[in-house]
Amino acid sequence: MNNERAENYIEEDEIDLRELFSTILKGKKTIFLLTVVVVILSFIYVLKLPNVYKSEATLIPTENKSGGLGGLGGLAAMAGISIGGSGGSMSPDVAFNSLLSNYEFMKEFVSNNKFDTYYSNDKKDENYVFALGFRGVYDFLKSEPEEMDKEQEIFKIIKIIKSSMSISSDKKTGLISVSYSDSDRNLPPVVIDAFLKDASTYLVKNNLRIIDRKLGYFQKELVNADGFELRQSISGMISGILQEKVMMKSKKYYQCDVLTDAFPSYVKDKTKPKRGLILVVSFITSLILGVFLVFFLEFIRKEKDEVSI
Repeated sequence: MNNERAENYIEEDEIDLRELFSTILKGKKTIFLLTVVVVILSFIYVLKLPNVYKSEATLIPTENKSGGLGGLGGLAAMAGISIGGSGGSMSPDVAFNSLLSNYEFMKEFVSNNKFDTYYSNDKKDENYVFALGFRGVYDFLKSEPEEMDKEQEIFKIIKIIKSSMSISSDKKTGLISVSYSDSDRNLPPVVIDAFLKDASTYLVKNNLRIIDRKLGYFQKELVNADGFELRQSISGMISGILQEKVMMKSKKYYQCDVLTDAFPSYVKDKTKPKRGLILVVSFITSLILGVFLVFFLEFIRKEKDEVSI
């Protein structure tokens, strides 16, 4: 009895599989047409996409020996960032990221370096590189820029810069990487260098203000100090502060030495788009959707037949 049931299940499965393959074969034209349409549209889409290039600068953070003076405690408080106790310190990558998220700083950065002029220029895409060297699809589908006031324009540019820039620190080596991606391969090194210079100027200026305030305090204490040991101790503190001040001014970028500068990428060294991957995914997806569509249409047809009967 059990053997008969098993044979019946096998026969039903065979019938079901035959029906499935039969349905797919009947709808092969639908599957083929859908696949062709999706792949063609995907091909047009990838032709429209310009190459994106990334440049990167690598920095070596220098250790601050003088304690919390270089820790940017005042700047951290101003930026609303808690760095814990009085002896805590803010690493350069954290400081740079804080300024990257600071709207007022970025607004000045965009205006001072005339990036608003660059991004509002209709010819900024002249250096874009496309697949097969063909930019006709991009030019044909290119839309006219929307009208906006100066504040809106700068806000949009800040969003572009923030999304295109990455500042990170390697936990093992401590090296700081500052990268920027754009379709104009000559732009990333310019943005990276300008940002690091402006951010360093801002951070050093704030730290020097803190240092000068502490220098004034210790110099007053030195005048009023009683005893040789106390005077010697305060003199040592003043000497350490002055040393920090000199070291801070000697760096090209804030608390960092440069390991590698940012340079334009080689024209074939794009980071995206992955055009081949996009086409493969669209092909596989369209096949799956085509099969589902055929089964759905077959299901509707059978429902209509049953209703008519």
